[in-house]
Amino acid sequence: YCETAMRHALKYNVLGKAGKQTRVRNERQAQKNKAARDDKRWKRVLAKMDAEKKKGFAGVGNTAGKGRTRGVTRRSLRDNKERKDDTTTMECTIHLAKLIKGRTFAKRAPMAVKKIRAFAQKLFKTKDNRIDGSLNTAVWAQGVKGVPTRLRVRIERKVAENTDGNSKRKRLYTVISHVPVANYHGLLNKVITA
Repeated sequence: YCETAMRHALKYNVLGKAGKQTRVRNERQAQKNKAARDDKRWKRVLAKMDAEKKKGFAGVGNTAGKGRTRGVTRRSLRDNKERKDDTTTMECTIHLAKLIKGRTFAKRAPMAVKKIRAFAQKLFKTKDNRIDGSLNTAVWAQGVKGVPTRLRVRIERKVAENTDGNSKRKRLYTVISHVPVANYHGLLNKVITA
């Protein structure tokens, strides 16, 4: 792998400016060709479809005439397209073992805490993610290297109180707390309504 990567890097350096431009042009052309192949395929698929099934594909891709022809996406089928509430709560299972696999023993628990924060950030799009004491205790319960395989957590997104009066923007943050469960089997991520 390393040799091939080196060879590619050297080849790229040897190409020079004209060579690089040609390479970029070829890559763009390859993308266009792939898009054309996809369009052709989806046109065939849509042509064979009966009218009832086609209704599910309405307004997707370029069925309206612009963009590329594509199949239906889960997101386009979703009814709820408006903005989510600022204050929401979710209960999730985080598989920590796969997130800290191969990590040095002395860095396992701190890395697990970072990964939990990153999980909340990705889920709720917040920069300020706070770990509750209960969750911290659960992660560190068996020491720095004995991080649990899985953890069930409750992630609550809240609106922070405005300390400086002139700012009109809402500042959102999340609080991540531990939910003790006997068994993780069959538990799904769910939105908790108050």
